[in-house]
Amino acid sequence: MNGTDDPVEANVERPRIPFSGILLSAAAVALMALVSWTAWPDLPGTVLSGRTNLDGTPDTVPRAVLALALPLTTGLLAVVLSVAAVFGSRLQSGLQEALGLPAGPTPRSTTRGMNALLCLLSLFLLVAHGVLVLGQAGWDLPISRVMGVATGLFLAGVGAALPAPGPGADHDTPLVRWWSAAHRLMRAGFVLVGLVQAAVVLLVDHALVWLLAPLLLLPVMCAAMVLPILRGRA
Repeated sequence: MNGTDDPVEANVERPRIPFSGILLSAAAVALMALVSWTAWPDLPGTVLSGRTNLDGTPDTVPRAVLALALPLTTGLLAVVLSVAAVFGSRLQSGLQEALGLPAGPTPRSTTRGMNALLCLLSLFLLVAHGVLVLGQAGWDLPISRVMGVATGLFLAGVGAALPAPGPGADHDTPLVRWWSAAHRLMRAGFVLVGLVQAAVVLLVDHALVWLLAPLLLLPVMCAAMVLPILRGRA
């Protein structure tokens, strides 16, 4: 045996590459390419970017930017998140150990969570790409309503799929109990805000409804961190 080999280190389970998420991301990119190819003849040479220039005129970009931006973003996110799932767990575990927090999610849970996140992101970006490209191509689509519902369902999915921290039986301290309780409340808050966002967008067709999610997420996250402390004092 090589003297540098550590049998304990070799037997440690590590997160695996999220193949399911990568495959769905690849499928989403292929469908985005199909949407862009279908809409390309009907797209104007330049399309609105959603921003405004300093002189008050709408900013425009070449149609190739619209056709390629989200497919390239989806592919890049698949690579970055896959690398983070495999190699980022070591840094996370070391940081949580140094802070006395519960152990991070198990490797299997981390891989499962990253698969779910990649699937949710790919589907969300596919919907966004479809409505934006087809909308610019002249299709009559309720863009705000579709994107509002997609955003709400994405947040709810993230809250449901977020891996829970490890039990941390060897670190049964007030900080650990607070961290675990806050994490549970945070996940429930994401699900609740997402479902509320989707429901309100279906009932109210107004551009300002887009502000609902960020307006609700901040107080929900603050409440998730404060409520366990208040319960402990009660």
